[in-house]
Amino acid sequence: MKVIFINRKKVGIIVIILGLMMTLWGISKQFNDKLKTAILVENNINLLNNYEVLDGRVSYKLPVGWTTKEKSFSGGEIMYHNDFQSSDAVIHGFMEVWKSKQELKVFLENSKNISKEQNTIKNYKMNNILINGKKAYLVQYLISVADNNWYKAYEYFIQGEEEFYRFSFFTRSVNFKEAYGAIFESIVETLKIN
Repeated sequence: MKVIFINRKKVGIIVIILGLMMTLWGISKQFNDKLKTAILVENNINLLNNYEVLDGRVSYKLPVGWTTKEKSFSGGEIMYHNDFQSSDAVIHGFMEVWKSKQELKVFLENSKNISKEQNTIKNYKMNNILINGKKAYLVQYLISVADNNWYKAYEYFIQGEEEFYRFSFFTRSVNFKEAYGAIFESIVETLKIN
């Protein structure tokens, strides 16, 4: 039989530290939400328009004043596509719903390879994230297009049941502000799937 001695002081300190860490985590979560709201207000994004698509199964929001244009594609893979542009024409992008049974990470790897063949891309990064509790990926890169300008790309891919949701944001590198990352994430987090 083995006797174990417990140092009460050390256990007490560990419990206090764990309690403080949990408290700080809760406070930081609230602070993060308020910070995102402040960034939206600072960038004159006070109101959001709601977009319900696919017979109300999917909804998301974009800032009031942004122009949008829905497009349809043949083939059936892309179930929904909506181009958008900020009122100052600095941010361009689109929201899509893709029908796919393929693993999202495999799709992204294939897309990366195809895109590198067709475009000049650098600083490519893919990170696992959570959006509203769903598995997602944030892909960031710089891309050069026909006008010889570099664009900063933020693309969010959110896993669904038999589909995935894509939000893509593009800004000329010279116009990009660090606050845009928080703005993009705030927009993506408005996604609701019924």
